[in-house]
Amino acid sequence: MLDNLIFSINTALPIFLVMLMGWGLKRKQILNDTFIQTANTLVFYVALPIKLFQDVAGTTFTEAFDTGLVLFLVLATIISIPCIWLIGRFIIREPQKLGAFVHGGFRGNFLYIGFSLLENITGSIGPKAPIAIAFIIPLYNALAVMILALANAGQDKGNRRHQVRHLVAGILRNPLIIAIGAGFVASALSLPLPLVATRTMNYFNALTSPLALIAIGASFQMGAALKNLQPALVASGVKLVLLPLVTVSLAVMLGYTGSDVILVYILFGVPTATTSYIMTAAMGGDKELASSIIMMTTALSVLTMTAFVFAFRSFGII
Repeated sequence: MLDNLIFSINTALPIFLVMLMGWGLKRKQILNDTFIQTANTLVFYVALPIKLFQDVAGTTFTEAFDTGLVLFLVLATIISIPCIWLIGRFIIREPQKLGAFVHGGFRGNFLYIGFSLLENITGSIGPKAPIAIAFIIPLYNALAVMILALANAGQDKGNRRHQVRHLVAGILRNPLIIAIGAGFVASALSLPLPLVATRTMNYFNALTSPLALIAIGASFQMGAALKNLQPALVASGVKLVLLPLVTVSLAVMLGYTGSDVILVYILFGVPTATTSYIMTAAMGGDKELASSIIMMTTALSVLTMTAFVFAFRSFGII
């Protein structure tokens, strides 16, 4: 029991400590808003796409592709939306807040925090994770557009149509999707990567997680976390406890084990992605509630991630 607890703490706590370091450096004004913006841009447009390309290019697609698992992840994501919407209706009346609540309740930060946790547990993100997110990222964006457009139906329709077109175009230009697609091509053609290219990508690979976590921590604002306290707490309970508990239980019942179960948890149980704030604001939703949910789930995730890892360890899943 004690060994399992120590393993769980050693797995989840370092992620929180790196974020805490980012928060402390920002408080001491060693880091500033310009750094945060630059770091996020570097991770999203350079380091993470390189990491995903390398992981996918080095994977045998026919062996790693698990149709059943991908279908489970996609269907679970879609089905979770009306469930979160119904929960939100009990505590929220304003449509703009409801859209932000639903968006924050399902969109997880698995690319930054989730991948860090997965690497701490298994040693790498594995071959199935990049393939899964190739389906989940476009799905996230499409669902977000539909949710926010429906919740903000009273806004000017012409303006909303422009926003939707802009966001859809953004999906097609998403550097992560492009990197994964290029990785699939390289894998299918068995293209050999020169040693100089591999070593260069390894440097960016090592940069991705720590820089992303520092930027997340530096972005944390205590005041934002305490605004809209009730809906933010409920959304946190849905995102960090209810959703992963249901999806992981279903995955185990369907016979999934080991790294597959961990991947399910990563996609459904990590804190809300910062992208939810950007898209909510762009679509005219309640950006203050979106910010509160991000901050609250991030702060509480160290407890829930430790608890879930402890449970996985205790039940022999990992």
